[in-house]
Order: sequence, then structure tokens, then C-alpha cells
Amino acid sequence: MNETQIPPRKNRTFFVVILVLLLIGANGFQYYLSQQDKEIIQEKDVVIKEKIEDLSKASGALDSMRKELNLKIAEIQRLGGDTASIGLLKRQIERDLKNAKRQNFKSKEMIEDLKGRIEDYELQLVAKDEEIEKLKTENKFLFAETKQLKSKIVETEDSISKLSQSKAQLSAQVEIASFLRAEDLRISIIDSKGREKEDDDYRAKKISKLKVGFKIADNKVARIENKEVFMRITDPEGGYLYDIGSGGGTFIIEGRESPYTSKLSFLFDNKQPVLSFIWEKGSVYKTGTYTVELFSEGSKLGQANFIVR
Repeated sequence: MNETQIPPRKNRTFFVVILVLLLIGANGFQYYLSQQDKEIIQEKDVVIKEKIEDLSKASGALDSMRKELNLKIAEIQRLGGDTASIGLLKRQIERDLKNAKRQNFKSKEMIEDLKGRIEDYELQLVAKDEEIEKLKTENKFLFAETKQLKSKIVETEDSISKLSQSKAQLSAQVEIASFLRAEDLRISIIDSKGREKEDDDYRAKKISKLKVGFKIADNKVARIENKEVFMRITDPEGGYLYDIGSGGGTFIIEGRESPYTSKLSFLFDNKQPVLSFIWEKGSVYKTGTYTVELFSEGSKLGQANFIVR
């Protein structure tokens, strides 16, 4: 047996030991690799959770901003301001909110960029608050001016109303002043022989015609023009004496139609003309008190009575 040769049994034992050591090393390396993968997965999970949390916070901030912008837009519209710029800001925020909810921001850099835009939006919201406060101040000033202007308008309208009332009162006074008046109203009778008699009472059988004389009083306000005077005689029983055949008819007085006994026309020139009616009844007068009234332009000129016995 050669001394340099290793016995076969010893060789097998050596190889087995080497193989075991290799297996142990491989298992150790495999364990090391699995631990490395686990750490990488854990790190990725942490990054994903952080991204989800950041996206959730960003989405919440954007949604809150969108709601706040709706309120600000409504306030600016109420104050009469321009909503174009704030409307554009709202659309930008809604776009970023939509993208954030779809989780299109896959990288940390994209999320950081979104956070930067949110900070810029917050600054713009502060600017909009300042704009709203400025609008409120302007509106208060305009309200004060409007209130003062309304007060002046009310004062002016009140003055105009008072002036109109004064004018209306003056017109009414002028209209009243323009009414004609009869002076020296005298009632006399003419008998069958043409003789005229003036007394307090008359015998019925003596009356052939009735004469009513009067003078138009001075009136500087009345218009110079042709005018009409209506005479209305009321008998003792309250009936009106009128006959269309003897010059009677109807006229409007106090908004109602009324009979008149006779009428005459004359030119009023404020020279105090003396006028008279001569009227024939055509039948015997009843006994009692008669009333003679004179009217012109809707107003009464004068009134007198005579008695028949």
C-alpha cells in the first residue's frame, strides 16, 4: 500500500463535508437574499402608504378649497364683482382634484409638485379674501352714497309733491276764483198789460211773465269768452219748471244731469254786464214759495226766492 494514497473511505467523508458546507452556505446566502427582498418590500410598502396618505391629504385639501371657492364665488357675485379669475382658479383645482383621485401622481416628485400647487392655491384664496373684503368696503361706501342719494331723491320728490299739491291747490283756487257770481239778483213779474212789478210776493193771476235780472260780478281771473247762464226754477212741491218748447232742456251740474228752465249766452269781458231772463210759464202758478237758481260752467252764480199767493 502506497503511503501517498488516501483511503477511499476518507475521500468520501471529505466530499460529504464539503457538500454540507456548500449547502449551508447556499442556504445562508438564500436567507440573506430573502431578508434583503423583505426589507425592500417593506420600504416600498412604507413609500406606498406615504404616497396614499399624501394623496389623501392633497385630495382633502383640494376638495375643501373647491367648496370654499363656491362660497367665495357666490359672495363675489352678490357683491357685484368679477368672478372670471376665481372661476379659472376653481377649474384648476377641480382638475388637480380629479387627477389626484385617479392617483395619476405616481412619483414622489409629482406629489411634491401637487403640494406646491396647493400652497399656491392657498395664497390665491387669501388674495380672494382680500378682494372680497375690498368689495364689501366698496359696497358699504356705495350703499351709503345710494342711501344719501335716495334720501335726496325722497326730499326732491317730497318737494315736487308739495309743489304739485301747492300747484293743484292754486289751480283749484284759481278755478274757484274763476267762477262767475251774480249780483243784485232781482225777481219781478210782468202782467198781461206789460207792466213790470217787483215785490215780495205776487198773486198767481197777475203773473204773465217772470223776469229775473242780475249783474255779473267783477272777476279778473275768469277767461274772456262766450259763456252760458242756466236758470232753474223749483216750484213749492220741489218740481223743476221746464218746457222744451219754451227754451228748457237739461244740463250737467255736480256730475249729474238736471233740467233747466231757460238759458242765455253772453260775452264775458269783465265789464259787469247786466243780464235778465224773461220767461213765460204758460199756465197758472201754484201758491207757495219758488226758488230761482242761476248756474254757469258747473257752478252756482246765485239764488233767490219769490212767493205766489
